[in-house]
Amino acid sequence: MNELAPRYRELINVVRRMGSTEGINLIAFSGGVDSSLVAKAVHDAFPLNSEAVIALSPSVQRSMQQQARDIAARIGIFLREIQTEEYRDPDYIANEGMSCYVCKSHIYAAMRTVAAEAETRNGAVRLFNGSNAEDLLDPTRVGLRAAREFEVCSPLEAYSKAQVRELSRYAGLPNWNAAATPCLRSRLHTGIPATPEHLARIEHAEDAVRMLFNISVETNFRVRHMPGDAAMIEIDKDRIVEIDLDRCRPLLEKLGFMDVDMRAFRSGAVSAAPETVAVERDRKG
Repeated sequence: MNELAPRYRELINVVRRMGSTEGINLIAFSGGVDSSLVAKAVHDAFPLNSEAVIALSPSVQRSMQQQARDIAARIGIFLREIQTEEYRDPDYIANEGMSCYVCKSHIYAAMRTVAAEAETRNGAVRLFNGSNAEDLLDPTRVGLRAAREFEVCSPLEAYSKAQVRELSRYAGLPNWNAAATPCLRSRLHTGIPATPEHLARIEHAEDAVRMLFNISVETNFRVRHMPGDAAMIEIDKDRIVEIDLDRCRPLLEKLGFMDVDMRAFRSGAVSAAPETVAVERDRKG
């Protein structure tokens, strides 16, 4: 017997203990590896009363929106698409360490609206997300505060990313080995306003470079928006030699970037926890 079978059954049991049998179970869904595994597990545990919910806004890449639709169809779970307006919130736009909190608060509030409608019909509602054990150790993930405030269940909080990938592969999810693809706002250096224009610029830049060099979804790759309208291409260290900056510059300059550079990929390279931002502001002031 596959050694992952009992591990997956245990995950289902965790979900059952957290979830609602008579009500509805809503998963904050992005189409990424973590939320896909949660959607699969919740749907397996509650096949008749679970829904995946994706928030659509300028911070979500169109390619990820389509991936979410494809993965939801593969799982067999209903995908509810909702519009959120975190991009209108001044604290989100400021991008000074609290944007993730603001964004997640908008998403969970929208899910609560869905839940309120469902509660009148079915009773209890549970919200789920895909936060894993490593996320809990990252001080820049202030969206976790919003999850606590909205009492969101995190069935993967005891699982490492590697374990999530193992279980995703076992569960037959096609994106089990895909690189993490957080929202577009995460590409903006702290302090660069998270406007729809900046988010669209980053999306177009990544699409152009990815297509030019045929960068696979398994490769860690970003185009970061740095201060001074500079672009920083980040890619896995072993693939840096494949990227020709001279071919990238014309593409990115057309999008308004004044300078283009490259370095090895590092998760969260341009993010900062709000406490760090406050200390830096005080030092400069």
